Amino acid sequence: MSVTSGNIEDIIEILGNLQPFLRKPIIKNKLIDFFKSESSFQLETIELILDSLENIDIQKYQDLISSWLQVLVYFENIKINQIIKLFLSGLLKRKELINPLQPVLFYCINKMSTDQKDILRYCFLETLFMIPNYKNIIPSNLSEDSLKFLFKCYTSKTTT
Repeated sequence: MSVTSGNIEDIIEILGNLQPFLRKPIIKNKLIDFFKSESSFQLETIELILDSLENIDIQKYQDLISSWLQVLVYFENIKINQIIKLFLSGLLKRKELINPLQPVLFYCINKMSTDQKDILRYCFLETLFMIPNYKNIIPSNLSEDSLKFLFKCYTSKTTT
């Protein structure tokens, strides 16, 4: 049996309906398997996920995306960079997904701790610097809020 975007949609729905305490260990184990697999499998997996996003209500799966990001930040930076690069490469072919994804990702990231946000931001920036300019989706396709998040350092609020 081959995996299709329809199968991925079903998996996303099942994971999205689980409670976070059940969902996170599954995500962690699947990410471990993902990083152990060959690059062709990784690319195909990301392509199928992105294909399935065209057919689902991304807003409905904010909790799933939050859980995935919360698990992802505990992997080594090189692994985070690897998956970001695969998603960015896939999004380059599907620029129509960027606008619906941005607010959901931004919402999920804003719920994270400052340390977790910093890890994701630094990995995202590292990855952007590794992608050739002609293949880059920045800055023309990202919202102002997303660009502010990427290029703004977090400072603590001081009282006067």
